[in-house]
Amino acid sequence: MAYMVKSRAKVTRRKARAQMTIPVAVLAGFVPLAGVVTTSMKQGGVELVGNNLVSNLTGYDVNTRTWNFGYMAKGTIPILAGLLAHKVIGQQLGVNRMLANAGVPFVRI
Repeated sequence: MAYMVKSRAKVTRRKARAQMTIPVAVLAGFVPLAGVVTTSMKQGGVELVGNNLVSNLTGYDVNTRTWNFGYMAKGTIPILAGLLAHKVIGQQLGVNRMLANAGVPFVRI
């Protein structure tokens, strides 16, 4: 007598819709630049904000027409460090996947 094997119901997995997330490491890289903008606005207005943004992001001082790598310490360098931390910690080490599986909403490294 042959036994019939019951087939199991086929399990279908649905992919969850991508949700908006906030990369904290990248956002933290912009904090020093935001501090420069607020202090510049209090001290000299929009013109000083523009000059300080240019010097902090590019290293070029508009007033003295010189380039100095140290000017980028509050602009470009923290932003690049935040991007690098997001890439290494969040994606390569799998921290973001662990946060998503734990059910933490919106926040990613």
